[in-house]
Amino acid sequence: MKLAVFVSLLAIVPFQAEANSCAGKTVEVLVGNGYGLTGDVFKDPDPYVTIGDRTQRTRVIHSNSNPSWFQTFKFFSPNSDFMKIEVWDKDSGFAGDDDDRLGTCVEQLTAEGNRFQNIRCTVKHDGTVQLFYKCY
Repeated sequence: MKLAVFVSLLAIVPFQAEANSCAGKTVEVLVGNGYGLTGDVFKDPDPYVTIGDRTQRTRVIHSNSNPSWFQTFKFFSPNSDFMKIEVWDKDSGFAGDDDDRLGTCVEQLTAEGNRFQNIRCTVKHDGTVQLFYKCY
């Protein structure tokens, strides 16, 4: 009897893990607000956020340490349950690509029905960016 219960559990546990996985599903990400972001020494940052390996990027909010993006992105059939989030300060120099990375977060995603999950990404000098996601 114990063996039958054990074998039954072995069949159920992988199914539950797969059901909570976001891999292969649509992942919708809402980039909300940033708080306390710091840029160059004498001015507020020009922040933007990049998400994922198939990078999608928010618009730049100029001269604002507490930006509000409220932009939504969809990722179709990602092959991982991890999402990479990078927060940047846009610099407009002559050298080309000289933006400053304020921080990087890697978050594990789980499917929790059709409701948004909260992510708080902490970056340089305790600044944060608030994001929400759901997998379906």
